[in-house]
Amino acid sequence: MARKGILFCMRFPDDEGFVWRTVVTVRDRAAGLLEDYHCHVAFPQLTGNSAHDIEHMRPVEIDAYALTPADKAKLRAFVAEHDIAAIVYMSALPTTLDMGFLHSLGVKTINTEQDSFDHRVRDSFVRRAAKFVVRRGLKRQLHDLHVANSVSQRDWLQQYALIPPSRLALAADGVDCEHFTPGREREGTAGFNIICAGQSRPEKRIDMILRVASRIMAQPEFDHVRLTYVGAGEMLGEWQRLAETLGIAHRVHFAGQQRDLLPFYRDADLMVHAAERESFGLVLAEAMACGLPVVASAAAGPSEIVADGKTGRLIALDDEDGFLAAVEAYLRDPAMVRQHGAAARSRVVERFSMDRQVRDLAAAIEGALE
Repeated sequence: MARKGILFCMRFPDDEGFVWRTVVTVRDRAAGLLEDYHCHVAFPQLTGNSAHDIEHMRPVEIDAYALTPADKAKLRAFVAEHDIAAIVYMSALPTTLDMGFLHSLGVKTINTEQDSFDHRVRDSFVRRAAKFVVRRGLKRQLHDLHVANSVSQRDWLQQYALIPPSRLALAADGVDCEHFTPGREREGTAGFNIICAGQSRPEKRIDMILRVASRIMAQPEFDHVRLTYVGAGEMLGEWQRLAETLGIAHRVHFAGQQRDLLPFYRDADLMVHAAERESFGLVLAEAMACGLPVVASAAAGPSEIVADGKTGRLIALDDEDGFLAAVEAYLRDPAMVRQHGAAARSRVVERFSMDRQVRDLAAAIEGALE
């Protein structure tokens, strides 16, 4: 009997690196476990300069997100030719897709939920009740399975988005702990490098990190401190101008978007992350795997990753002074940097490995297809 197929869909061209390398790697390794299926991965553009090492999926050029008439025709033909049983999306809300068209293909749709959310926001009882009625009446507006990337994300999807438990699974984000490893000992080297990373969007609050950095760099005892920001996007220019205004541009390295953050983590002493909403926080786990302690705002995802007082510090979302104090504590205590960095590596290896994520994702997909 011929094997059915699974189509994993990416939103960006195949030359996009950064966190998308991890996303594709997880899907590729999960495909390797899905031995009863032949697996493909769709990119909106195959550039000839892929950022990914793909072993178990066959790349194909299809934009499964935009779904223009031409995209729909191409996707329909591909599904028929390769007997596709499931299409696996990433961060694709049903409201952003033509679910009627997808249902007409006769496939299961699965979405890995990796969008950030604000865990402080809750609907009123009346609105929750109305959403429940709508969900019950419009089941076709749900994916067949929503795979959460953290416990808090799963709970939010069930309690706030009112997705029924039967359509929820958990495959918490993980890190390739064989790739992300500590580098050389930095103690005794000139300078103390603080790193932050993420897409240049308002909710990442790099402006807050720059303000904290300016207060630190204004103190003579911290004249050896520098900051590196890895990322790109809509807010980058504004944040670069803010660094100029604060008078710290010469001590801040805006590295842009990078395919692989490993050399940046290994050149750092401390990771900081001020996002006000985060479903997981993959860059935190990667940095911790490289032996860095973390100072992070206590959004939902980071609160699962960071053990406060053991592998880093969790600071109330709007407590800029508390964030400053936590960073200064690490600057003044190299022994704590070493201790918390080692504990951070151990925590990620134990709880947030990519191997576990891959197994959970493959099992969730298989379960949806049974």
